[in-house]
Amino acid sequence: MEHQDWTTVVLKRRNPKDSKPAVDTEKIRLAKLEQTDDYAPPKKRVSGESIQALIRKRMELGLTQEKADQKCSFPKNTFKDIESHKSLPNSVQQSALQRHFGVQLKIDHI
Repeated sequence: MEHQDWTTVVLKRRNPKDSKPAVDTEKIRLAKLEQTDDYAPPKKRVSGESIQALIRKRMELGLTQEKADQKCSFPKNTFKDIESHKSLPNSVQQSALQRHFGVQLKIDHI
């Protein structure tokens, strides 16, 4: 093997870096909130009476939330989110609810 011109290579294992504490995302989020202006846009929510009327009408028609989503051509879980106040229906969704269920949703400003 004298005809090979190789040099010896030594592989060293790296020392693990000092473990840094996990980034506290809650502190970062709160710091960003404090840095921004104190302006908070008004929060909107569907009124409770409108939600109850929608649920009653859906139950009268014998529809589950999934079938009501299909009837109105909504994405999956849209009714669940609207009825649990997790999402606010847009204008297209409001018109579809008015057309299919005859319920006009009232939006409250909190």
